[in-house]
Amino acid sequence: MSTAISDVVARTRDYYDGAANEIYRDIWGENIHMGLFADPDEDLPTAMARSNEVMARGADLSPSHEVLEVGCGYGGLARFLAANYGARVLATNISDKELGWGRELTEQAGLGHRVDMEWADFHELPYRDGRFHVYWSQEAFLHAADKRRVLDEAYRVLRPGGRLVVSELLVHHGTPEAERARIYERVGAPEMWDAPDYDAALADLGFRVLVREDWSRHVARSYGWVRAELERRRAEFERRVGRDVVDTTSEALGFWVAQADAGRIGWIHYVADK
Repeated sequence: MSTAISDVVARTRDYYDGAANEIYRDIWGENIHMGLFADPDEDLPTAMARSNEVMARGADLSPSHEVLEVGCGYGGLARFLAANYGARVLATNISDKELGWGRELTEQAGLGHRVDMEWADFHELPYRDGRFHVYWSQEAFLHAADKRRVLDEAYRVLRPGGRLVVSELLVHHGTPEAERARIYERVGAPEMWDAPDYDAALADLGFRVLVREDWSRHVARSYGWVRAELERRRAEFERRVGRDVVDTTSEALGFWVAQADAGRIGWIHYVADK
């Protein structure tokens, strides 16, 4: 693995193992994803459950399927797929803290026989060619130092006819460089693609796209809900992680909300077959 990729992986791991773990674990909960909102007063956990359900329908799962999830967070999606579809899920991540709590939650749910949680870097997956029926990722590719390589790995580990199920955050072409840099800064992202970049890469690799949906209108509401919860519980989090961390996190979340409202940050959903 190149030094550039290793550096990004280390930076991403430190981000999720650091103060973000305190905030994300208590505000986002078991899922750390965007949500599909049905009405303005809905909370993010309800909206996230809907995005999981919508994406799972496109995965066309059965109990005989083995799913690889990359960037699994605390494993909420893996447990959802195992409990509701009977699928066997290998949930992978580079954050040891997230994996640790995820394993506890999985055992508490009685799903240890269907969900395994392992450390793995999606740039270089330690799995054999053609192993999985489904490759699943939600808002993880933004952290990839080499997105083409990540998608190539997805193609490699899928069996012929296997299915790619992805939702991903975007930064649209034409976003001014100053704003783009601030967007990246919040999550330590090396670069974020726009939809045409993913379209081209998927086509080049040989994926057959079945579903391509623009979910961008839900980004501001998702991050706005998280920021509102952080501010509502500000005193609690200041005691735990310090005022500076809360101030920085709240400001960065507010900037993402503003950029999403301005049409610069998007969200896209793909279902594609190998």
